[in-house]
Amino acid sequence: MTSISQLTEEEKNFTRFFLLNFKVSPDIARRYFDVKFPPAHLALTINNNMNAIMKLNKSRIINAAQLEILRGVPGTIWPSYLPPMTAGVGSTATSSKDFDLTMMICLLRNIGGLSKPSNGWDRLPHPNDTLPGAALATLKWYRNQLAHTTVTSFDNNEFQDKLTMVETALQILNNGQRPNEVTEILNYDLDGDQAKLLAKDDLEQLKKVYLDRGKEKEQIESDFSHYRKGNLPIHIAEENATLVETWMKDDEYFHETKGSELVYDQMEDCSCILVTSNLGFGKTATIRHVAIQYKLKGFEIISVESPEDIIKYKTNEKQVFLIDDVLGKYDLDLTLLDNWERINEKLISSIETGHGSTKLLCTLRLNISLHQRFKNATTILNKVVINLEQETTSLSKEEKQKILMKHLMRSNLETEIETEEVDLMCKTNYAFPLLCKLVVNNEKDSEKNNIL
Repeated sequence: MTSISQLTEEEKNFTRFFLLNFKVSPDIARRYFDVKFPPAHLALTINNNMNAIMKLNKSRIINAAQLEILRGVPGTIWPSYLPPMTAGVGSTATSSKDFDLTMMICLLRNIGGLSKPSNGWDRLPHPNDTLPGAALATLKWYRNQLAHTTVTSFDNNEFQDKLTMVETALQILNNGQRPNEVTEILNYDLDGDQAKLLAKDDLEQLKKVYLDRGKEKEQIESDFSHYRKGNLPIHIAEENATLVETWMKDDEYFHETKGSELVYDQMEDCSCILVTSNLGFGKTATIRHVAIQYKLKGFEIISVESPEDIIKYKTNEKQVFLIDDVLGKYDLDLTLLDNWERINEKLISSIETGHGSTKLLCTLRLNISLHQRFKNATTILNKVVINLEQETTSLSKEEKQKILMKHLMRSNLETEIETEEVDLMCKTNYAFPLLCKLVVNNEKDSEKNNIL
């Protein structure tokens, strides 16, 4: 084995390139990151983009280890459904100094508005692409190449070509200036005592890289083994279990109506139902209530966001999938509808060949369901549409009274409202369930103010 003082020129080339990528590149990238996300406002940035970050974690773009580092940033506020942090991890405050190159690029891409390189994020950018996104993609590319390489030497031509790419990327991120650290690396004495110190530093860097890779590999293998056995991915199952627990508590105060009974009865004979109405008529509460009834029959409830998620998370178990505002919240999202049409056959094949073991419940606002483009669409969503406001399912006076009393009882306010007030409220036809909720919340706020 060659000693540190006997390195060939080719081995020195490799050593310098390694140091450039694992010592200099992360520091320069971090400087750029801190300009885009100033450290003093990092917690606020994370909090303002919490939904996007949790989606990245859900899709494993941000892994569990990276999420714990983000959770350690002082001042961040995380969803209550997340499990407790690993012992010892949360005891020390974190900052961008703890972010690896991959996570910095991920955050810059997804919440920092970083432009996509011409060749995409996972290929070596074209030399003529001089935008910051391309520069960061270049650094990531060479870092990953080195992390998996089996070679330990570069000839001069290869070294110069790679060096030019990385140095150019670093200059782009460093306001067009060559970082001083690059010059220092290229001038390192790799034949004397300094070389021994560098070799030790190299070893520590490599240990960290391979330990991190090893942890990711173990997690992926464990998750894959669990999924291969016909289970939902662990993080999806945990997230849904937390959601369903909350829904079941809310459902204790749900009152059965003609609409909810119709949805339940129709689900016996079909695989997908779309529940529609205007705002405040209880669409979401209805599909959650029906899903909970199916849970009692052994079904697993999974809240998803897209038709691809249904195909992705379908297992051999009995499942009921839920999607709120399936084609947009306020107006018809034509891109979403096109997507449902594009994979409709695949989706039907996935759902309807399960012998009734897979169900799909969705909600959509009435104005969108009446859109001609939706009516003409060929999707599984068009098969069975139940309008909670139509004559056969609209709330009766008796149903309204019982719904209102359920809301009042939940907050121990049933004795605080007069019969005349109940009768007056029950004459309301628009958004009655939402009105009940608002009235109860208003009573509770008034009670608090009187106490204060």
